[in-house]
Amino acid sequence: MKLIDNWKQAWKLKSVQVGALWAFFYVLMYAAFELLWQFGVHFPQLWAALPEEIKQLLPHSWVLWLGFLNNVLSIFARLRAQPELHEQPLGFVTVTAGHSNMDPGAVNGKTKEADLVVNFRNAVTHYLREAGLQVKTDGTGAKNDPLSAAVKLIQGSSVAVEFHMNAAASKQANGVETIALPRDKKLAQDLSKAVADALGSRLRGDNGWIDQSKSARGRLAYVNAGGLIMELGFISNEDELARFNARYWLAAKAVANILIKYNNALK
Repeated sequence: MKLIDNWKQAWKLKSVQVGALWAFFYVLMYAAFELLWQFGVHFPQLWAALPEEIKQLLPHSWVLWLGFLNNVLSIFARLRAQPELHEQPLGFVTVTAGHSNMDPGAVNGKTKEADLVVNFRNAVTHYLREAGLQVKTDGTGAKNDPLSAAVKLIQGSSVAVEFHMNAAASKQANGVETIALPRDKKLAQDLSKAVADALGSRLRGDNGWIDQSKSARGRLAYVNAGGLIMELGFISNEDELARFNARYWLAAKAVANILIKYNNALK
């Protein structure tokens, strides 16, 4: 290829200057658009993960505007193209909350186990559906159907997990565990570790797995039907309860990521 005469001085040509300037602005605009896109997609998650104590420190007008922005960007994130939606195996993921609207489960003051695990179920469901997975739950919002209804959802699902909080007479009892059949040992350990790492807790049992046959709870209907039961921590431990309330969205995202990888591995 032969270059023009005096090509070393080409930068002085108006056409070259305009072309270079346009290329610079093109890259700048692309980078800005990509930044705004990523911000729009992840802002709802960041806002949800922000502890309430921090939100309360913000001026009231800021909270109102940020809440409005969160709602708008949630719609923006939902409209994002999700090619993985067409790459899912047959079946669906089941996530349920322990106890029910009629059964509060373990209680610590005004804090009820059923309320905590409903929030966690909803958070995990959010991340699973965002990834394009089909999800069945035992209710939406504050609704929490009883165990008899939750067990029926398991049939046909690729994986089913129910969330609980532990309780003990000792206020020092702590840790995360997942009760499952031996065939689901690895998945149970992965789920427990994901929550323990997110909450800064420890693993109970065999690296987070409790063999149902060795559990003091006996044979659980949900596990017998093929599901796993996660004990996300001890509601009776004030420190563990506080960390759960502050970080449960992070733990929920970690659980969702494990379930997504497990589901994709079935292809």
